[in-house]
Amino acid sequence: MALKDSQTTMFQHSEVKIRLLKTYLERFLNVLNESPYIDNVFLYDLFCGEGIYDNGGKGSPMAILETIQDIHQSNRVKRKRTMGFHCLFNDLQNNKVEKLERIVSESNLHHAEIGEIRFSTEDYRDLLPKISKDIRSIKKAKAFIFIDPYGYKDIRISDIESLLDSGNSEVLLFLPTRDMFRFVEKGTPQSLKEFIEELVPENQWPMSTTGLEFIENLTDAFRKKLNSYFVDSFVISRDTNQFFCLFFFTNHIYGFDRMLDAKWGIDKEEGRGWSYESENTLFSTFEKTPNVKKFERSIEAYLRTGSVNNKQLYEFTLFNGHLPKHTNQILDKLQKEGRLKVLDLENKPVRKSSFYISYKYYKEGEKIRAKIKLQ
Repeated sequence: MALKDSQTTMFQHSEVKIRLLKTYLERFLNVLNESPYIDNVFLYDLFCGEGIYDNGGKGSPMAILETIQDIHQSNRVKRKRTMGFHCLFNDLQNNKVEKLERIVSESNLHHAEIGEIRFSTEDYRDLLPKISKDIRSIKKAKAFIFIDPYGYKDIRISDIESLLDSGNSEVLLFLPTRDMFRFVEKGTPQSLKEFIEELVPENQWPMSTTGLEFIENLTDAFRKKLNSYFVDSFVISRDTNQFFCLFFFTNHIYGFDRMLDAKWGIDKEEGRGWSYESENTLFSTFEKTPNVKKFERSIEAYLRTGSVNNKQLYEFTLFNGHLPKHTNQILDKLQKEGRLKVLDLENKPVRKSSFYISYKYYKEGEKIRAKIKLQ
């Protein structure tokens, strides 16, 4: 598949990329809209394309605009306040932006009462410092930046840092890791060397024997380099050993929570990624349930280390790629088996199934302590 084809035709792995973007925005923007501390959200799509592919597939601008329009209209019906949604769609190719402007106008997807919408045709490297500066100046607002480049040669980890350092932004980055891994195998080009050396010295880059291992090494490198931020990944598998990946960066644990929820909304068994086979086989029509067996063993091992409070359990859950409901399910099972001891802050037993594992209780502070009962 040539790059030219992928820019004009939406293939299934590209559709999954947009599905994750939309699923996450639906979850997180609705949460922000309920916050009295947020008045505006600024959404930046820095390689936006033309909006609708030649085969009718909807790209990232459509996903963004449809999501914010749905939230705006829903709140109008409920007579609830709606924050402002302000969008910037940028692409270096002028014909793509012109087509996108026409599509947005004809579809009536955005109007003034929703917020401001801008279109630009700047070079990514020129536009990035302007956006970073704008984000640092916003008050009572959040920013979300989607970066889906035509390749990776213009992407720098310092770019991600500059977008995140305001403390009020999140970044979703797509990388063609299939191509990056192939180049590593056959001889690393200069652009990939520069990308890797920003993360670790090239001689310290671990050997990757598979495309998936390359993604795992890259995710670990991102986490070590950006150790004050939450970093997550969503793997898209198209063919044998052909993996693409979305990387998510945030400094807020609830943004991390919502991205994990979005991932589990697509991958209902593992919450890790998507593969062609998972949706294109006879068994894809069967209802899938979360596979928490391995996580259950991890929770038990963690609880054997000593008394653990609900805040610690919430963090442990997210860092292991799971959701609070998975932890509550496991704790409930352990409690019913008589193997779990749960006490409040006065060392009194709490009522059954009261574990307080959620972001709401994480904010409120420590409420219970749990540990495995000694046999």
